[in-house]
Amino acid sequence: MAVVIYSLIVILALVIQTTIFTSWSLFVVVPDLILVLVVLFSLINGPSFGAKFGFAAGLGLDLLVGELIGLNALTKMIVGTVVGLLALRFFKENYVIPLLSVIAATAADQLFYALGMAVFGVAVPLRLLIEQILLPLVLYNGVLSLLLYVRLYYFNKKIIYWDEVFRRAG
Repeated sequence: MAVVIYSLIVILALVIQTTIFTSWSLFVVVPDLILVLVVLFSLINGPSFGAKFGFAAGLGLDLLVGELIGLNALTKMIVGTVVGLLALRFFKENYVIPLLSVIAATAADQLFYALGMAVFGVAVPLRLLIEQILLPLVLYNGVLSLLLYVRLYYFNKKIIYWDEVFRRAG
């Protein structure tokens, strides 16, 4: 049951990110809703879930966008795992932690992605990456994390509860 709900969340986020958010671009940068969801769900559910969710969501984004297939899956999986591991040391109810985690994860994700692009022969100048991509993206993703964290935290509790109810019901 929970897998279906998380899959629907990823599909909905992919649709929103590739349709609605493209019209909200700031400096030609689109908010990375997938990354925000990976970070927030990793904070809530831990490293194993973060790795699986990050890989699945990143692969979905790769397949939908169609460039360098597998690179988003790899970067989102790494970010989900690391954030999940760090979340074991922090209180999930602290609202500063999700904001700082999303900011740091956005920077790490973009740097990993740029490194992956360089491996495949696509070079992105570091100054361009920081000034025109990273800074607006950090702003967007930070605002998204503040808007979504509390809702996702309690929604996730409901998902876990109903998943347990359906498991016991058989």
